This record gives sequence, C-alpha cells and structure tokens, in this order.
Amino acid sequence: MNKHYMPWVGWKNKERLEIEIQTLSRNPPMKIIDVHSHLYPLEYIRLLEKRQSIPRVINANGQREFRTFPEEDGPHGVGGRLMGAEYFDWELKLKAMDAMGIQTAIVSLGNPWLDPFPNREGDEAAEAINQIMSQYETRTDGRMVALGVLPSSSVENAIHALKQIAATRGLHGVVSQPAISGLAFDDPQLEPFWSELNRLELPIFIHPENGIGLEALRGYRHTLPVGIGFPMETTVGLTRLIFGGVLEKYPNLKVLAAHGGGCLPFLAGRLDAAWNSDEEVHQKISQAPSVQMKRLYLDALVYTAPALQAVRLTVGT
Repeated sequence: MNKHYMPWVGWKNKERLEIEIQTLSRNPPMKIIDVHSHLYPLEYIRLLEKRQSIPRVINANGQREFRTFPEEDGPHGVGGRLMGAEYFDWELKLKAMDAMGIQTAIVSLGNPWLDPFPNREGDEAAEAINQIMSQYETRTDGRMVALGVLPSSSVENAIHALKQIAATRGLHGVVSQPAISGLAFDDPQLEPFWSELNRLELPIFIHPENGIGLEALRGYRHTLPVGIGFPMETTVGLTRLIFGGVLEKYPNLKVLAAHGGGCLPFLAGRLDAAWNSDEEVHQKISQAPSVQMKRLYLDALVYTAPALQAVRLTVGT
C-alpha cells in the first residue's frame, strides 16, 4: 500500500529525487491529473486508533500499523501495513507528484471511511474531515483538490452532507464505498440520495472498502483481499448501479470507479448475455449493460497495458 501511494519512497537518496524533479520541470510530459489519490488526515487516524477491532490503527514498536482484514488482527494475526507519514502529509504528497510528473491530484479519504462510526461521532467526523480536505486546494495553489466524505448514520444525513460538500470551496465531489449508509446502490431507500446527487451534478468516486469473499481468500495476508476482493466489490457495486436502473433513471450522475471498474471491462459481454437470457431482469433496464457502462468513468490504475486497453474499449478514452 505504501508503495502504491508513494512510488519514490524506495529511492536511494534525496539527490536522485531532486534530479528527477529537475528533469521533469525542464521536459514536462502531457498534463497528468491523478484522480485516485488518498490522504488520511491525522484527525481521522486518531479515530481509528481508538478502535479495539478492525478496521483500526495500532501502535506497534513505535510505528503505526493499519489493520483492515480479519487475517491481520487478533492474537494469531499476521499484522497490518505500516502507516507512515506518506499517509497524511500533504507536503510529501506534493513531492511525490513532482517526482512522477503529476500536475494535479484529486485527493480523497481512503477506506474504511466512516462506516466504523455509524453514529453522531461519524457525523461530526464527516464535517471535520471535509473541512480539512477542503483546505488542500488553497494550501497547494490548486495542485491538490479534494473529494468530500459521507457519514454512514443515515441516508438523510448523507444527503445533508452532499449539500454541504457542494457548497464548500475546495471540495469537488464525493468518495464512497460501493454502498451508501450501509445500503447497496440499488436499494430503493437510496432513491432520494441519487436524486439529490443527480440534481447537484457532483461527481462520485466509487472505491472498494473491505473486499468481498474474504473467507475464500484467506492464507495470503492482505494480498488476495486487495488483489481479488477489492475489484470484485467494485464490480458488484457498479453492476447493481446498472441493473437497478439507477444510471438510466438519473442522466446527470457522474460516476468514477476505481481500479478500472474492477472486473467490469472483462465481464461486459457476459453481463449482456445474462441480461438477455432473463426476461424479468431484461425489462428492468432498456439498454444493455455494456451500453450503460459507457456512462461510467474508469480510472487507469489497472497495472498492465492489456487491462488498460480493455478499460478504454469498454468506456472510451
């Protein structure tokens, strides 16, 4: 996880970093906007440090350790991932952006967001975190802008947060796991939320939270939960958004999905075939799933050229 956020951490010395920055400044590449970039404000980390069960942050041997999966915690746990300053230090983030030639980063709080705090504590945390995140744009002269986070206490409170985010300078959308207030995207109780998001035309960034099928993925620390469970969780969320008719009903929704939409590009044809073979489901939406997928925005964080090509062919460039 650390390597994913801070690719330059493993470099041998500061001089090498400075040389790379100078080279990029003399020969800038095309403008790069990083839409998938996380920061964990210290105020949020301290909330996770108070927890006695996952997801939580513990202090082990003088270092913070981020534990999110069952196999990482408990008396026989394998331990979590080290949480260094790169998780919360926005100045380090800027240096990483310089090293990688990234002009602008759209930063968001990472998982588990506020699901562990489905009460007033979470409501208050949402307001505080959104205020912190909104300040990055001014602090960085526009190089970092932010997405707001939603409370998990109720649909009504999530809608209230949407309105606050839309009215807050420095916040340009919202980040969410593939559920809102604990409800799947196609749950009828979320109709008022999608209606308000559609009205505001705020982008929503969908990112996996815990992964799914974790019991079947045990035995490989966090590798299989992150490598398989995460993209499958995103895939299920997006397919419910499509098959539940949400995308079709709300034409102004702007949905960005992490990791190239999970497995969606690979499964597009299979989902069309399944939709065609079930008359009852077929009647719920008027266009094939693969057609509706073109409404989505998928990021390029897919690690291989063939995967990126699949994403491009699914939703366009």
